[in-house]
This record gives sequence, structure tokens and C-alpha cells, in this order.
Amino acid sequence: MEKYYKVQDYTIKMKIKKNHLKLLFILIILISSLLYFATKEDPYKTSVAQCLTEKNAEMYGAFWCGACAKQKEVFGNSFKHINNVECDPRGNDANPEKCQMNNIEAYPTWIINGEKIVGVKTIDELSILSECNEL
Repeated sequence: MEKYYKVQDYTIKMKIKKNHLKLLFILIILISSLLYFATKEDPYKTSVAQCLTEKNAEMYGAFWCGACAKQKEVFGNSFKHINNVECDPRGNDANPEKCQMNNIEAYPTWIINGEKIVGVKTIDELSILSECNEL
């Protein structure tokens, strides 16, 4: 009888391990999926961002600027393709001289085709302003 309990205990422990492995596998799949979708770029946003860069458009802002953060959110992961000029000397890759030279007075400010455009803009607005809307 004692041998029977040992076998039964072993069987129960194996079932628990299998359930833990299944749960771990599901968690890995879930986390992988979340990471994939969190880093995925929208093709339209990416094409507009790349077009803006090709046309030498620049966004001027500051790391602490809430409106600049909203503008970055508009592009999502495609923002990395934008020419972003950091105006606060405390920010990463700061270029306050360029901001002063261009008389940047508010954030975010876009310079597109030599024209200053102030405020958060949609992808479509920027696409039209930069003549990237032919994509």
C-alpha cells in the first residue's frame, strides 16, 4: 500500500509540473506577442516619417514637453525616423543653438519646407504640409 501512495504522489507531482510548464509556455507566448505588437511600426506612419526626413523636416521640442510627448505618440514607434531637435541643453543630444538660430519659441515646432508650424499635428496634416501625401 505504501508503494501505491508513492506512485500516486509521483503522478500528482508530475501533473503539477506539466501544468506549470504549460502555464510558463502560455506566458512566454503572451509576453512575446505583446513585445512584438508594442514594437511594431505602422507602415503608413513610417512612410510619412521617412518622407519628412527625406524632405529635411525637423521637429523642435524638449524632453519635458507634454505636447512633444503627444506628438511622439502620434507617430508611435515610427518616431525614430523623425529628425528631432532637442532644445533643452539638459536633454539627450541637445542642440539649443540650432533652436535659437531658428527662433523656436514654442514646442513642438516643425520646420517643413522652411515654414514654422507650431503645435501637435496629425500624421495626415504633416503629410499634406510636407507634400508627402502622395504616398
